[in-house]
Amino acid sequence: MAIARDKYELFGKTEVPHPREREQDAFYRAYVFGQFRLFCQGKPIKEAMWRRSKVRVLLKWFLLNPGKLCSADEFIELFWPDLPLETASSNLHVTIHCLRHLLEPSLGARTMSKYIRRQSNKFYWFEMDETWWTDLAEVQQLFETARAFDARQDDVRASFYYRRIVNYCSLGLLPEDEDEEWLRPYRQRYEHIYIQVLVRLIQIYQQRNELEEVLEYAYLALSLDPYCEPAVKAIIDVYVKQGNTTKAMHRLDTFRLFLQQELGIEPSKEIHSLHTKIIKARK
Repeated sequence: MAIARDKYELFGKTEVPHPREREQDAFYRAYVFGQFRLFCQGKPIKEAMWRRSKVRVLLKWFLLNPGKLCSADEFIELFWPDLPLETASSNLHVTIHCLRHLLEPSLGARTMSKYIRRQSNKFYWFEMDETWWTDLAEVQQLFETARAFDARQDDVRASFYYRRIVNYCSLGLLPEDEDEEWLRPYRQRYEHIYIQVLVRLIQIYQQRNELEEVLEYAYLALSLDPYCEPAVKAIIDVYVKQGNTTKAMHRLDTFRLFLQQELGIEPSKEIHSLHTKIIKARK
């Protein structure tokens, strides 16, 4: 990103580089949505270069928590909870060493790392500067941009940025680490953003009466959260508008059964009112 900025300054330009250019020009690129990938100067860091599996895991933690202090004891509790303290401490030391040299191969002995920083009291943090691009940071930026356009009632531009978030979040956060308990709060955070985005896209396309898009994002929302009532209502509304009351009633019955059998709750009054709406549409 610094490379791209310098290029623009060199030619006396003030335009902000295109997001794709920032991504491609970054010295390091890291992807945590979908398969984990790390690139250095456009070249992938291959499996053989990681040396230890925990090096990859530790980098994932740092990428999810840039700038956050974490003690050696906390890392041990996270990643080596079943090992004796001395063994776990040694593993952490070696893993940190390997990660530093993976990111900075020419780093000399006793030379401070540019990225993996350490305080004297054994607290570590990850210094993410402008040489890095991550899809995590990109999603956050897209979300802020989309909401800013939304606040101005510019739903065309807002929906463009919301759709880009869907492209990332639909891949899932580190699906290869599905069983890793420490990732649960991070998954919940981005799933919360994802469902907000999907519901907003449903609303935008309902306003535009673009029914196929409503169905697309409503079904995505249901795949993430089967209890997403706005998605169910939107799907039923589309089928009623299309004159397909059979599909509308099937979707309503499926949802009511799910609420009763899986969650043990009764549908809301709004859901009950949909039954009347479908019956009226049949006449």
